[in-house]
Amino acid sequence: MLIIKNCNLINMAGIYEEKRDLVVKDGKIFDICINALDTYGCEHDVIDACGNYVTPGLVEPHCRLGVQEEVFRNEGNDADEATDPILPQLRALDAINPRDEGFQMALAGGVTTAVTCPGDANLIGGTCAVLKTAGSTVDEMVRVPELAFHMCLTDGVKNTYGGKKTPKTRLGSAALIREALMRAQRYHAQWTASVEDPLVKPPKFDMKLHSLMRVFDGMPVKFTAKRGHDMLTAIRIAEEFGLTYTLENCVEAWLIPQELKKHHVKCVIGPTYGEKSSEYRHRDPIAGAVLEENGIEFAVSTGHPTMNIELAAIHLTLMYKKGLTPKTALEAATINAARYCGLEDRVGSLEPGKDADIVIWDGYPFDYYTSAATVLIDGAVVYKKNH
Repeated sequence: MLIIKNCNLINMAGIYEEKRDLVVKDGKIFDICINALDTYGCEHDVIDACGNYVTPGLVEPHCRLGVQEEVFRNEGNDADEATDPILPQLRALDAINPRDEGFQMALAGGVTTAVTCPGDANLIGGTCAVLKTAGSTVDEMVRVPELAFHMCLTDGVKNTYGGKKTPKTRLGSAALIREALMRAQRYHAQWTASVEDPLVKPPKFDMKLHSLMRVFDGMPVKFTAKRGHDMLTAIRIAEEFGLTYTLENCVEAWLIPQELKKHHVKCVIGPTYGEKSSEYRHRDPIAGAVLEENGIEFAVSTGHPTMNIELAAIHLTLMYKKGLTPKTALEAATINAARYCGLEDRVGSLEPGKDADIVIWDGYPFDYYTSAATVLIDGAVVYKKNH
């Protein structure tokens, strides 16, 4: 058993800046109480938080950790299999290098859970995996091998294939995704019928369609769409086929809040800071405050390595400086991000029975100079800041 005493606790489940002790047992939160040493005795391991802020580990809902390595960008970049725009059979899991320096950066930034995805070169690029950010092997780190499909409606696809083969335009991008979904829908119907009735002949096996058909069993889709009209195209396609989906990257989400609200969109914004380009010209940390003002729940992402994952808390601070309230900012990086990935039963808040993924900060979380001092994953210390 481990006791973390003297916490200024923000547990994202009703306790906000209150003095509490955390009790950890078998890698899970066992209890949250006052004066745990009096209740459980002094013979256990103890960490003194010294009155510092303590929060759940941050959850990164969309990045390329381990798939596009931080240092060796070319030799270690396996994010984009740019040989066909439709490749649903690919798995990010198969490319993850646990030695990627990005994992240490994640821990330094207080990120304990990450969803790592294929890149943006393909319309349908394969499936995303859920990892804890500490471990020596992928098998040790992985929590969900295939969480969701990644689909992309950005200039990145056009720039990859335009001039060589389709898609050359946004028209072609949307049409190819629809065609793939239609084929997968028919395949799914035939496959399901053959499973339910042995007399029905199954369709000829097709690896692409066999993978993609899972969206019709509820497997989620992460649509990367930066510009407002691309976001609306993603919504249109998702609603046509009854998909479970989130919108990711969402640079221009703050320009179309009423449309997002109308369609009850689960929106992942970020990175909201960085270079300007055609798709990023409206990028602004004010996005969080605008969505909050319009009553739209959202999650945040660094999109590492687009933005260094070590700056995850700084990313929140930038939005806080532009008007986002502290509580909403922390929700966006913890419980909302977990919920959007279907992980809320395990991570995103500190509650009895959930994973003991904990960050002890060395100052106020929204101060530029604050950083993660101690990080625990499943109740074990995996990172300590060098003072």
